[in-house]
Amino acid sequence: MKNEIVNKHDAVFKEVFSQKRIAKDFIENNIPKEALDIIDTNSMELIKDTFINKELQGSFSDLIYEVKINNRDAYICFLLEHKSYRDKLTIFQLNKYILEAWTAVIQKENREELPIILPIVVYHGEKEWSIKTDLRDMIPEFYELPEYFKDRIPVFGYDLINIGKSGRIDFKKFNKLTALMLTAFRDAFEKDLKTVLREFLLAVEEAEKEEGEEAIRYYVEIYIRYIENIHRDLTEEDIEGEIEKLGGKGAVTMSILQKREEKGKQEGKREGKREGRQEGIKEIAKNLLKEGIEIAFVAKTTGLSKSEVEKLKEEI
Repeated sequence: MKNEIVNKHDAVFKEVFSQKRIAKDFIENNIPKEALDIIDTNSMELIKDTFINKELQGSFSDLIYEVKINNRDAYICFLLEHKSYRDKLTIFQLNKYILEAWTAVIQKENREELPIILPIVVYHGEKEWSIKTDLRDMIPEFYELPEYFKDRIPVFGYDLINIGKSGRIDFKKFNKLTALMLTAFRDAFEKDLKTVLREFLLAVEEAEKEEGEEAIRYYVEIYIRYIENIHRDLTEEDIEGEIEKLGGKGAVTMSILQKREEKGKQEGKREGKREGRQEGIKEIAKNLLKEGIEIAFVAKTTGLSKSEVEKLKEEI
């Protein structure tokens, strides 16, 4: 069950943050100005590579953008934190990740210069993230040490963006589509479905002020699929009921639900036809078997597998 939920979070996380406009908006609203001044966010390009090895799969899911920092190739890595608890080992797991990335650059690309790798951990667990995000802060009196020691202690630091209930992040600073999808992540563990639906519908209404219908429909479909997968008790009737309570709001969402219902009915009809054809083929196979026709010939004639025909013969 835990792995199933993790996979659902991963799928939506990657689908959302693979949209450059959202990733760019997220970075520009979470990175200090002094860093943004030398990051060319317009140069961001999503790459297919991943630096996650088997050991780290249980900790993170990653999405990597190649970007120019000071006009040199660099990487911005979004990492979704899987854990719902505060793990003091996160800083070490994260830097294993960075070392894996640098090793890959040296070995696979045969380069001698290392690119900057900017790790951003996106966390949406229920609990406050109170553990250290910089290794130097874990060493007593580090900043009072002589330079000799400081030069020999690695700087293991990362940006922790907590978008969970305890994160207190201001969604108003993002564009409305980014805020819409961050709302989905924030409410992932919310147990009150009415609250989830109301926040969802209000976020959609805000997004409609900035975006065209096509974009809204695309992201609302992702959102609905996400909250339905996470909240198993949620039904389309629940969503429609909440829309009715909002007095005319949520029209786009309602039309999406209606189209999904129509599509479901059409697919149900097609499935029924397929099942009917399959039953007809099985009946033909049984008649051939009754006439003493060899199993191999019946299988070849009907397209059924040999094991399926053998099972039918046992039923006669």
